[in-house]
Amino acid sequence: MANAYLLPRMGSYVRAFRQRVADAGIRCAPYINQSNGGTISIDEAVRAPVRTVLSGPSAGVMGAVWLARHRGLSSLVTFDMGGTSTDVSFVRDGAPALAFEREIDGIPLRVAGLDIETIGAGGGSIAWRDSGGALRVGPESAGAHPGPACYAAGGAAATVTDANLLLGRLGPEGLLGGSMPLDAGAAARAIAPLAAALGLSAVETARGIVAVVNANMAGAVRLVTVQRGVDPNRLALLAFGGAGPLHAGALAGELGIRAVIVPPSPGLLCALGLLVEDQRIDAVRTCVARLDVDTLERLDKLFAEMEAEAVAWLERERVEPARRSLERWLDMRYTGQNYELLVPVPEETWTTRRIEPLGERFFALHEAAYGYAAHDEPIQVVNARLVARGRPDPPALPRRPRMTGDVSAALDARRPVFFETAGGFVECPVYDRRRLGAGHVIAGPAVVEQFDSTTLLHPGQRAEVDDLGFLLISDAVPLSPAEGERAE
Repeated sequence: MANAYLLPRMGSYVRAFRQRVADAGIRCAPYINQSNGGTISIDEAVRAPVRTVLSGPSAGVMGAVWLARHRGLSSLVTFDMGGTSTDVSFVRDGAPALAFEREIDGIPLRVAGLDIETIGAGGGSIAWRDSGGALRVGPESAGAHPGPACYAAGGAAATVTDANLLLGRLGPEGLLGGSMPLDAGAAARAIAPLAAALGLSAVETARGIVAVVNANMAGAVRLVTVQRGVDPNRLALLAFGGAGPLHAGALAGELGIRAVIVPPSPGLLCALGLLVEDQRIDAVRTCVARLDVDTLERLDKLFAEMEAEAVAWLERERVEPARRSLERWLDMRYTGQNYELLVPVPEETWTTRRIEPLGERFFALHEAAYGYAAHDEPIQVVNARLVARGRPDPPALPRRPRMTGDVSAALDARRPVFFETAGGFVECPVYDRRRLGAGHVIAGPAVVEQFDSTTLLHPGQRAEVDDLGFLLISDAVPLSPAEGERAE
Protein backbone atom coordinates (compact mmCIF):
# COMPACT_ATOMS: atom_id res chain seq x y z
CA MET A 1 0.00 0.00 0.00
CA ALA A 2 2.76 2.43 0.92
CA ASN A 3 4.58 1.72 -2.34
CA ALA A 4 1.41 2.39 -4.37
CA TYR A 5 0.88 5.66 -2.51
CA LEU A 6 4.43 6.81 -3.18
CA LEU A 7 4.62 5.81 -6.87
CA PRO A 8 3.09 8.99 -8.40
CA ARG A 9 4.95 11.26 -5.99
CA MET A 10 8.29 9.65 -6.71
CA GLY A 11 7.58 9.74 -10.45
CA SER A 12 6.94 13.49 -10.48
CA TYR A 13 9.93 14.13 -8.22
CA VAL A 14 12.27 12.13 -10.44
CA ARG A 15 11.09 13.89 -13.59
CA ALA A 16 11.83 17.28 -12.04
CA PHE A 17 15.14 16.04 -10.61
CA ARG A 18 16.29 14.64 -13.94
CA GLN A 19 15.56 17.95 -15.60
CA ARG A 20 17.55 19.88 -13.01
CA VAL A 21 20.48 17.48 -13.42
CA ALA A 22 20.39 17.95 -17.20
CA ASP A 23 20.10 21.74 -16.88
CA ALA A 24 23.19 21.73 -14.64
CA GLY A 25 25.17 19.97 -17.37
CA ILE A 26 25.74 16.84 -15.28
CA ARG A 27 26.19 13.82 -17.52
CA CYS A 28 26.67 10.97 -15.02
CA ALA A 29 23.77 8.74 -14.01
CA PRO A 30 22.27 9.83 -10.68
CA TYR A 31 21.45 7.36 -7.91
CA ILE A 32 19.05 7.56 -4.99
CA ASN A 33 19.65 6.46 -1.42
CA GLN A 34 17.71 3.67 0.27
CA SER A 35 16.82 3.02 3.90
CA ASN A 36 19.04 -0.10 3.88
CA GLY A 37 22.22 1.97 3.54
CA GLY A 38 22.69 1.37 -0.18
CA THR A 39 21.88 3.17 -3.41
CA ILE A 40 19.75 2.29 -6.43
CA SER A 41 19.34 3.80 -9.86
CA ILE A 42 16.68 6.40 -10.42
CA ASP A 43 14.63 3.94 -12.50
CA GLU A 44 14.71 1.38 -9.69
CA ALA A 45 13.62 4.04 -7.18
CA VAL A 46 10.64 4.91 -9.37
CA ARG A 47 9.59 1.24 -9.41
CA ALA A 48 9.99 0.74 -5.65
CA PRO A 49 9.91 4.13 -3.87
CA VAL A 50 9.10 2.48 -0.54
CA ARG A 51 12.78 1.50 -0.35
CA THR A 52 13.67 5.18 0.08
CA VAL A 53 11.52 5.80 3.17
CA LEU A 54 13.69 7.18 6.00
CA SER A 55 16.71 6.91 3.74
CA GLY A 56 18.29 10.25 4.68
CA PRO A 57 19.69 9.25 8.10
CA SER A 58 21.04 5.96 6.71
CA ALA A 59 23.55 7.84 4.54
CA GLY A 60 25.02 9.43 7.66
CA VAL A 61 25.38 6.07 9.38
CA MET A 62 27.13 4.56 6.36
CA GLY A 63 29.46 7.56 6.13
CA ALA A 64 30.25 7.17 9.83
CA VAL A 65 30.97 3.45 9.41
CA TRP A 66 33.30 4.17 6.50
CA LEU A 67 35.21 6.85 8.42
CA ALA A 68 35.38 4.71 11.58
CA ARG A 69 36.99 1.95 9.54
CA HIS A 70 39.80 4.37 8.67
CA ARG A 71 40.31 4.94 12.40
CA GLY A 72 40.43 1.21 13.11
CA LEU A 73 37.08 1.23 14.92
CA SER A 74 34.47 -1.44 14.29
CA SER A 75 31.96 -0.98 17.13
CA LEU A 76 30.56 2.45 17.91
CA VAL A 77 27.50 4.64 18.35
CA THR A 78 26.69 7.09 15.56
CA PHE A 79 25.20 10.39 16.76
CA ASP A 80 23.69 12.67 14.11
CA MET A 81 22.12 15.87 15.46
CA GLY A 82 20.74 18.31 12.94
CA GLY A 83 18.20 21.09 13.01
CA THR A 84 15.03 19.05 13.54
CA SER A 85 15.95 15.60 14.79
CA THR A 86 18.66 13.40 16.24
CA ASP A 87 19.41 9.98 14.76
CA VAL A 88 21.45 7.40 16.68
CA SER A 89 22.53 3.91 15.68
CA PHE A 90 24.68 1.11 17.08
CA VAL A 91 27.36 -0.41 14.86
CA ARG A 92 28.78 -3.81 15.81
CA ASP A 93 31.82 -5.29 14.06
CA GLY A 94 31.64 -2.72 11.27
CA ALA A 95 27.99 -3.41 10.38
CA PRO A 96 25.03 -1.24 11.43
CA ALA A 97 22.03 -3.12 12.78
CA LEU A 98 19.14 -3.74 10.39
CA ALA A 99 15.38 -3.62 10.95
CA PHE A 100 12.91 -5.32 8.63
CA GLU A 101 9.64 -4.01 10.03
CA ARG A 102 8.66 -0.47 10.91
CA GLU A 103 5.62 1.75 11.00
CA ILE A 104 5.17 5.18 9.40
CA ASP A 105 2.05 7.11 10.39
CA GLY A 106 0.30 3.86 11.25
CA ILE A 107 1.26 2.15 7.97
CA PRO A 108 3.35 -1.02 8.45
CA LEU A 109 6.39 -1.34 6.19
CA ARG A 110 8.29 -4.56 5.56
CA VAL A 111 11.45 -3.34 3.90
CA ALA A 112 15.07 -3.63 4.97
CA GLY A 113 16.37 -0.52 6.69
CA LEU A 114 19.12 0.49 9.07
CA ASP A 115 18.00 0.29 12.69
CA ILE A 116 18.10 3.97 13.58
CA GLU A 117 16.46 5.56 16.61
CA THR A 118 15.12 9.02 15.74
CA ILE A 119 13.83 11.61 18.20
CA GLY A 120 12.64 15.19 17.80
CA ALA A 121 15.74 16.82 19.24
CA GLY A 122 17.69 19.25 17.08
CA GLY A 123 19.00 22.77 16.99
CA GLY A 124 15.58 24.05 15.98
CA SER A 125 13.63 22.06 18.60
CA ILE A 126 11.28 24.35 20.50
CA ALA A 127 11.36 24.56 24.30
CA TRP A 128 8.05 24.80 26.15
CA ARG A 129 6.39 24.43 29.57
CA ASP A 130 3.93 21.58 29.98
CA SER A 131 0.71 21.63 32.01
CA GLY A 132 2.57 20.35 35.05
CA GLY A 133 5.08 23.20 34.91
CA ALA A 134 7.98 21.10 33.62
CA LEU A 135 10.37 22.23 30.91
CA ARG A 136 10.12 20.25 27.68
CA VAL A 137 12.08 20.36 24.43
CA GLY A 138 10.69 19.16 21.09
CA PRO A 139 9.44 17.41 19.12
CA GLU A 140 8.04 20.55 17.48
CA SER A 141 10.74 22.43 15.59
CA ALA A 142 11.19 25.91 14.20
CA GLY A 143 12.60 24.26 11.08
CA ALA A 144 14.94 25.99 8.68
CA HIS A 145 12.39 28.72 7.93
CA PRO A 146 11.88 30.78 10.00
CA GLY A 147 14.32 28.83 12.17
CA PRO A 148 15.50 29.72 15.68
CA ALA A 149 14.84 33.24 16.91
CA CYS A 150 18.54 34.10 16.70
CA TYR A 151 18.41 33.65 12.91
CA ALA A 152 16.43 36.93 12.88
CA ALA A 153 14.19 35.53 10.15
CA GLY A 154 10.87 35.76 11.96
CA GLY A 155 11.16 32.94 14.48
CA ALA A 156 9.91 33.82 17.97
CA ALA A 157 10.00 30.55 19.93
CA ALA A 158 12.90 29.56 22.19
CA THR A 159 14.98 26.79 20.64
CA VAL A 160 18.08 24.75 21.46
CA THR A 161 20.18 26.96 19.18
CA ASP A 162 18.98 30.08 21.02
CA ALA A 163 19.96 28.45 24.32
CA ASN A 164 23.43 27.54 23.04
CA LEU A 165 23.95 31.10 21.85
CA LEU A 166 22.91 32.52 25.22
CA LEU A 167 25.35 30.15 26.94
CA GLY A 168 28.22 31.26 24.70
CA ARG A 169 28.58 27.86 23.07
CA LEU A 170 27.77 29.47 19.76
CA GLY A 171 29.21 32.89 18.99
CA PRO A 172 27.39 35.93 17.60
CA GLU A 173 29.75 35.83 14.62
CA GLY A 174 27.42 33.06 13.54
CA LEU A 175 27.39 29.98 11.39
CA LEU A 176 28.67 29.04 7.94
CA GLY A 177 32.03 30.69 8.45
CA GLY A 178 30.51 33.95 9.66
CA SER A 179 28.19 34.39 6.68
CA MET A 180 25.17 33.76 8.91
CA PRO A 181 25.40 35.98 12.01
CA LEU A 182 23.34 35.12 15.09
CA ASP A 183 21.28 37.68 17.02
CA ALA A 184 21.86 37.16 20.75
CA GLY A 185 19.26 39.80 21.59
CA ALA A 186 16.59 37.94 19.62
CA ALA A 187 17.55 34.71 21.40
CA ALA A 188 17.21 36.39 24.80
CA ARG A 189 13.82 37.86 23.87
CA ALA A 190 12.57 34.44 22.75
CA ILE A 191 13.70 32.76 25.96
CA ALA A 192 12.37 35.52 28.27
CA PRO A 193 8.65 34.48 28.28
CA LEU A 194 9.55 30.85 28.95
CA ALA A 195 11.93 31.91 31.72
CA ALA A 196 9.18 33.99 33.32
CA ALA A 197 6.73 31.09 33.15
CA LEU A 198 9.28 28.80 34.80
CA GLY A 199 10.35 31.37 37.39
CA LEU A 200 13.97 31.22 36.22
CA SER A 201 16.53 33.59 34.77
CA ALA A 202 17.27 33.50 31.05
CA VAL A 203 20.60 31.74 31.63
CA GLU A 204 19.03 29.18 33.98
CA THR A 205 16.36 28.50 31.36
CA ALA A 206 18.98 28.09 28.64
CA ARG A 207 20.85 25.66 30.91
CA GLY A 208 17.62 23.73 31.39
CA ILE A 209 16.90 23.59 27.66
CA VAL A 210 20.32 22.13 26.92
CA ALA A 211 20.09 19.70 29.85
CA VAL A 212 16.67 18.43 28.74
CA VAL A 213 17.66 17.92 25.11
CA ASN A 214 20.85 16.15 26.20
CA ALA A 215 18.82 13.85 28.47
CA ASN A 216 16.44 13.08 25.60
CA MET A 217 19.34 12.18 23.32
CA ALA A 218 21.01 10.09 26.01
CA GLY A 219 17.76 8.15 26.27
CA ALA A 220 17.87 7.44 22.54
CA VAL A 221 21.44 6.14 22.81
CA ARG A 222 20.43 3.87 25.69
CA LEU A 223 17.65 2.43 23.52
CA VAL A 224 20.15 1.22 20.92
CA THR A 225 22.77 0.09 23.46
CA VAL A 226 21.81 -0.58 27.09
CA GLN A 227 18.38 -2.00 26.26
CA ARG A 228 20.07 -4.43 23.88
CA GLY A 229 22.67 -5.60 26.33
CA VAL A 230 25.48 -3.31 25.15
CA ASP A 231 27.55 -1.23 27.57
CA PRO A 232 28.01 2.23 25.96
CA ASN A 233 31.14 3.05 27.95
CA ARG A 234 32.98 0.42 25.91
CA LEU A 235 32.14 2.23 22.69
CA ALA A 236 33.24 5.33 20.83
CA LEU A 237 30.69 8.02 19.94
CA LEU A 238 31.06 9.36 16.39
CA ALA A 239 29.37 12.77 16.35
CA PHE A 240 28.21 14.55 13.23
CA GLY A 241 25.47 16.75 11.85
CA GLY A 242 25.54 20.50 12.31
CA ALA A 243 24.81 20.29 16.05
CA GLY A 244 26.23 16.86 16.95
CA PRO A 245 29.76 17.92 17.96
CA LEU A 246 28.33 20.75 20.08
CA HIS A 247 26.46 18.29 22.32
CA ALA A 248 28.64 15.18 22.03
CA GLY A 249 30.92 15.97 24.98
CA ALA A 250 28.05 16.35 27.44
CA LEU A 251 26.27 13.33 25.99
CA ALA A 252 29.39 11.19 26.38
CA GLY A 253 29.75 12.33 29.98
CA GLU A 254 26.17 11.40 30.79
CA LEU A 255 26.52 7.95 29.22
CA GLY A 256 30.01 7.18 30.52
CA ILE A 257 31.46 7.11 27.00
CA ARG A 258 35.18 7.90 27.14
CA ALA A 259 35.91 8.49 23.45
CA VAL A 260 34.25 10.93 21.05
CA ILE A 261 35.25 11.24 17.40
CA VAL A 262 34.40 14.30 15.31
CA PRO A 263 35.10 13.81 11.58
CA PRO A 264 36.66 16.57 9.46
CA SER A 265 33.33 17.77 7.97
CA PRO A 266 30.63 16.64 10.42
CA GLY A 267 27.88 18.73 8.85
CA LEU A 268 28.48 17.09 5.47
CA LEU A 269 28.84 13.47 6.52
CA CYS A 270 25.51 12.34 5.05
CA ALA A 271 26.69 13.59 1.66
CA LEU A 272 29.94 11.66 2.07
CA GLY A 273 27.94 8.58 3.00
CA LEU A 274 26.19 8.69 -0.36
CA LEU A 275 29.56 8.55 -2.12
CA VAL A 276 30.81 5.49 -0.24
CA GLU A 277 27.65 3.38 -0.11
CA ASP A 278 27.23 0.18 -2.09
CA GLN A 279 24.59 -0.26 -4.71
CA ARG A 280 22.40 -2.71 -2.86
CA ILE A 281 19.25 -4.77 -2.99
CA ASP A 282 17.76 -7.08 -0.35
CA ALA A 283 15.65 -10.16 -1.10
CA VAL A 284 13.84 -12.48 1.30
CA ARG A 285 12.04 -15.85 1.21
CA THR A 286 10.20 -17.39 4.16
CA CYS A 287 11.25 -20.88 5.22
CA VAL A 288 10.06 -21.80 8.72
CA ALA A 289 11.79 -25.05 9.60
CA ARG A 290 14.04 -26.68 12.17
CA LEU A 291 17.73 -26.28 11.39
CA ASP A 292 18.93 -29.63 10.05
CA VAL A 293 20.59 -31.07 6.95
CA ASP A 294 17.28 -31.46 5.10
CA THR A 295 16.49 -27.79 5.68
CA LEU A 296 19.84 -26.86 4.14
CA GLU A 297 18.70 -28.41 0.85
CA ARG A 298 15.55 -26.27 0.82
CA LEU A 299 17.49 -23.16 1.73
CA ASP A 300 20.06 -23.74 -0.99
CA LYS A 301 17.29 -23.82 -3.60
CA LEU A 302 15.72 -20.63 -2.24
CA PHE A 303 19.06 -18.85 -2.26
CA ALA A 304 19.72 -20.00 -5.83
CA GLU A 305 16.39 -18.46 -6.94
CA MET A 306 17.16 -15.18 -5.21
CA GLU A 307 20.69 -15.09 -6.58
CA ALA A 308 19.42 -15.46 -10.14
CA GLU A 309 17.10 -12.49 -9.59
CA ALA A 310 19.90 -10.52 -7.92
CA VAL A 311 22.29 -11.09 -10.83
CA ALA A 312 19.59 -9.82 -13.21
CA TRP A 313 19.24 -6.72 -11.02
CA LEU A 314 22.99 -6.14 -10.98
CA GLU A 315 22.95 -6.34 -14.77
CA ARG A 316 20.18 -3.73 -14.95
CA GLU A 317 22.12 -1.52 -12.56
CA ARG A 318 25.21 -1.89 -14.80
CA VAL A 319 27.41 -3.18 -12.00
CA GLU A 320 30.61 -4.68 -13.36
CA PRO A 321 31.17 -8.35 -12.39
CA ALA A 322 34.36 -7.50 -10.48
CA ARG A 323 32.39 -5.18 -8.17
CA ARG A 324 29.59 -7.62 -7.39
CA SER A 325 29.05 -9.63 -4.22
CA LEU A 326 26.24 -11.86 -2.94
CA GLU A 327 25.70 -12.56 0.75
CA ARG A 328 23.51 -15.23 2.31
CA TRP A 329 21.85 -14.55 5.68
CA LEU A 330 19.25 -16.33 7.80
CA ASP A 331 16.73 -15.15 10.39
CA MET A 332 17.16 -17.72 13.18
CA ARG A 333 15.77 -18.30 16.66
CA TYR A 334 15.31 -20.95 19.28
CA THR A 335 12.12 -22.92 18.68
CA GLY A 336 9.31 -21.14 20.52
CA GLN A 337 10.91 -17.69 20.53
CA ASN A 338 9.03 -14.82 18.90
CA TYR A 339 12.09 -12.84 17.83
CA GLU A 340 14.93 -13.68 15.47
CA LEU A 341 18.61 -12.95 14.99
CA LEU A 342 20.11 -12.17 11.60
CA VAL A 343 22.96 -14.65 11.08
CA PRO A 344 25.50 -14.67 8.23
CA VAL A 345 25.76 -18.11 6.63
CA PRO A 346 29.35 -19.47 6.60
CA GLU A 347 30.48 -20.59 3.15
CA GLU A 348 31.47 -23.98 4.54
CA THR A 349 27.80 -24.65 5.32
CA TRP A 350 27.24 -25.36 1.64
CA THR A 351 30.54 -27.03 0.81
CA THR A 352 30.45 -29.49 3.73
CA ARG A 353 26.65 -29.74 4.18
CA ARG A 354 27.20 -29.40 7.93
CA ILE A 355 24.95 -27.29 10.16
CA GLU A 356 27.42 -27.00 13.06
CA PRO A 357 29.28 -23.87 11.82
CA LEU A 358 25.95 -22.10 11.31
CA GLY A 359 24.75 -23.16 14.75
CA GLU A 360 27.94 -21.83 16.35
CA ARG A 361 27.41 -18.47 14.63
CA PHE A 362 23.89 -18.33 16.04
CA PHE A 363 25.03 -19.25 19.57
CA ALA A 364 27.72 -16.54 19.53
CA LEU A 365 25.32 -13.85 18.33
CA HIS A 366 22.63 -14.88 20.81
CA GLU A 367 25.07 -14.72 23.70
CA ALA A 368 26.33 -11.30 22.57
CA ALA A 369 22.78 -9.96 22.29
CA TYR A 370 21.08 -11.60 25.29
CA GLY A 371 23.85 -12.84 27.55
CA TYR A 372 23.30 -16.57 27.14
CA ALA A 373 23.28 -19.39 24.59
CA ALA A 374 21.46 -22.72 25.06
CA HIS A 375 23.51 -25.17 23.00
CA ASP A 376 21.10 -28.08 23.58
CA GLU A 377 17.93 -26.26 22.44
CA PRO A 378 16.65 -26.79 18.88
CA ILE A 379 17.19 -23.92 16.43
CA GLN A 380 14.61 -22.75 13.92
CA VAL A 381 15.10 -20.96 10.61
CA VAL A 382 12.45 -18.35 9.74
CA ASN A 383 13.65 -16.44 6.67
CA ALA A 384 16.37 -16.71 4.06
CA ARG A 385 17.80 -13.31 3.08
CA LEU A 386 20.09 -12.38 0.24
CA VAL A 387 22.06 -9.13 -0.06
CA ALA A 388 23.40 -8.19 -3.49
CA ARG A 389 26.00 -5.42 -3.62
CA GLY A 390 27.82 -3.38 -6.19
CA ARG A 391 30.97 -2.04 -4.53
CA PRO A 392 31.79 1.64 -5.15
CA ASP A 393 35.08 3.33 -5.87
CA PRO A 394 35.25 5.48 -2.72
CA PRO A 395 37.20 8.72 -2.46
CA ALA A 396 40.56 8.87 -0.71
CA LEU A 397 40.80 10.69 2.60
CA PRO A 398 43.36 13.49 2.48
CA ARG A 399 46.09 13.48 5.11
CA ARG A 400 46.70 16.45 7.38
CA PRO A 401 50.26 17.76 7.63
CA ARG A 402 51.83 17.17 11.03
CA MET A 403 52.26 20.38 12.98
CA THR A 404 55.17 21.03 15.29
CA GLY A 405 54.10 24.50 16.37
CA ASP A 406 51.86 25.47 19.26
CA VAL A 407 48.10 25.15 18.87
CA SER A 408 47.82 28.88 19.58
CA ALA A 409 48.41 29.40 15.85
CA ALA A 410 44.82 28.23 15.37
CA LEU A 411 43.43 30.52 18.10
CA ASP A 412 40.73 32.74 16.64
CA ALA A 413 39.10 34.44 19.64
CA ARG A 414 38.04 34.10 23.25
CA ARG A 415 34.58 34.30 24.76
CA PRO A 416 32.76 33.33 27.98
CA VAL A 417 31.06 29.92 27.79
CA PHE A 418 28.78 28.40 30.41
CA PHE A 419 29.66 24.95 31.82
CA GLU A 420 27.68 23.07 34.43
CA THR A 421 30.82 21.52 35.91
CA ALA A 422 32.36 24.97 36.37
CA GLY A 423 29.18 26.40 37.87
CA GLY A 424 29.14 29.38 35.55
CA PHE A 425 30.79 31.11 32.61
CA VAL A 426 34.44 30.40 31.83
CA GLU A 427 36.62 32.42 29.46
CA CYS A 428 37.29 29.95 26.63
CA PRO A 429 39.65 29.91 23.66
CA VAL A 430 37.93 29.57 20.28
CA TYR A 431 39.94 27.72 17.62
CA ASP A 432 39.60 27.75 13.84
CA ARG A 433 39.57 24.11 12.79
CA ARG A 434 40.98 24.94 9.36
CA ARG A 435 44.25 25.92 11.03
CA LEU A 436 44.56 22.78 13.13
CA GLY A 437 47.06 20.17 11.97
CA ALA A 438 47.88 16.60 12.88
CA GLY A 439 49.41 16.39 16.34
CA HIS A 440 47.73 19.50 17.72
CA VAL A 441 46.21 18.95 21.16
CA ILE A 442 43.51 21.17 22.67
CA ALA A 443 42.68 21.10 26.37
CA GLY A 444 39.13 21.88 27.44
CA PRO A 445 37.30 24.02 28.09
CA ALA A 446 37.47 25.21 24.50
CA VAL A 447 35.43 25.75 21.34
CA VAL A 448 36.44 24.60 17.86
CA GLU A 449 34.60 26.32 15.03
CA GLN A 450 34.35 25.43 11.35
CA PHE A 451 32.10 26.19 8.39
CA ASP A 452 29.61 23.37 8.96
CA SER A 453 29.66 22.72 12.72
CA THR A 454 30.94 23.70 16.18
CA THR A 455 32.69 21.37 18.64
CA LEU A 456 32.58 22.00 22.39
CA LEU A 457 35.22 20.65 24.77
CA HIS A 458 34.17 20.55 28.42
CA PRO A 459 36.57 21.07 31.33
CA GLY A 460 38.71 17.95 31.73
CA GLN A 461 38.31 16.87 28.12
CA ARG A 462 41.06 17.03 25.53
CA ALA A 463 41.04 16.78 21.75
CA GLU A 464 43.85 15.54 19.56
CA VAL A 465 43.96 16.03 15.80
CA ASP A 466 45.02 12.88 13.96
CA ASP A 467 46.59 12.63 10.51
CA LEU A 468 43.17 12.31 8.85
CA GLY A 469 41.89 15.48 10.50
CA PHE A 470 39.62 13.75 13.03
CA LEU A 471 39.17 15.38 16.43
CA LEU A 472 39.70 12.60 18.97
CA ILE A 473 38.11 13.72 22.22
CA SER A 474 38.79 11.92 25.47
CA ASP A 475 38.77 12.52 29.21
CA ALA A 476 42.40 13.65 29.49
CA VAL A 477 43.81 10.33 28.21
CA PRO A 478 45.18 9.59 24.72
CA LEU A 479 42.71 7.91 22.38
CA SER A 480 44.09 4.73 20.86
CA PRO A 481 42.74 3.17 17.64
CA ALA A 482 41.51 0.24 19.72
CA GLU A 483 39.17 2.48 21.72
CA GLY A 484 35.62 1.31 21.18
CA GLU A 485 36.82 -1.70 19.21
CA ARG A 486 34.85 -4.19 21.26
CA ALA A 487 31.23 -4.12 22.35
CA GLU A 488 29.65 -6.27 25.00
